[in-house]
Amino acid sequence: MVAVPLKMKFESYADRGVESAVELINRLSPGWSRGRAWELPRDAVSRRELAQEVESKISQRSVHLRGQAGEELIRLAADLRSIFELMARGRQERAAALVNSLLTRYQAAPQLARHDGEAWHLHFHSQDKEAGRAVARAAVCVIALAVVIGSPGGARLGVCGSSHCDRVFIDTSKNGSRRFCSSACLSRTKVAAFRARRADRTAPVAIPGPASAVTVASGPSGLDRLRRRAGLGSE
Repeated sequence: MVAVPLKMKFESYADRGVESAVELINRLSPGWSRGRAWELPRDAVSRRELAQEVESKISQRSVHLRGQAGEELIRLAADLRSIFELMARGRQERAAALVNSLLTRYQAAPQLARHDGEAWHLHFHSQDKEAGRAVARAAVCVIALAVVIGSPGGARLGVCGSSHCDRVFIDTSKNGSRRFCSSACLSRTKVAAFRARRADRTAPVAIPGPASAVTVASGPSGLDRLRRRAGLGSE
């Protein structure tokens, strides 16, 4: 019997590629984050600086982006977000088609590599030898997502289920039950549910008041009128 790992893990290089995709999406795509609007800067300098900061974090070293590299990373983040959203909605065929188109756009191709005394393993690269940093990053992310979507791990690509949050995540839990991008959104959702239940319990109950009195006009009954017509009078 094959042992079930405590946490879902992909191939290590794919792990890094998907984690990079999550970082790009969550930092470089507008929307909502943990209950607050998440907007990108509007001026070109600030946008490039933000993209540079994100790429430096992913690369774990200082990076300087030139030309349109920052805008290319922002565009990449939007495409990667579409893949996560399609997978979260169960639209795997459309997600796969988008991944294939991105693989072509970025000339992405895995290659076997060995370095630093390691065994042969896959590296994800663009075949475009003149590719800049943005294209190289795109190749890594898109190939990694192709590997994941082509495996049972595709169902582990998620979009936060909390209100006013659309940040993405990778579900590495044992049973694939994760629904939120962070513990903060999990807590927000629990608090909101608790407050809703408490409001239901404490809401005043409308108690109907006494029925309105109906005034009946006094007058002769039908029997009295018949007697009068017959000249008998009332008793």
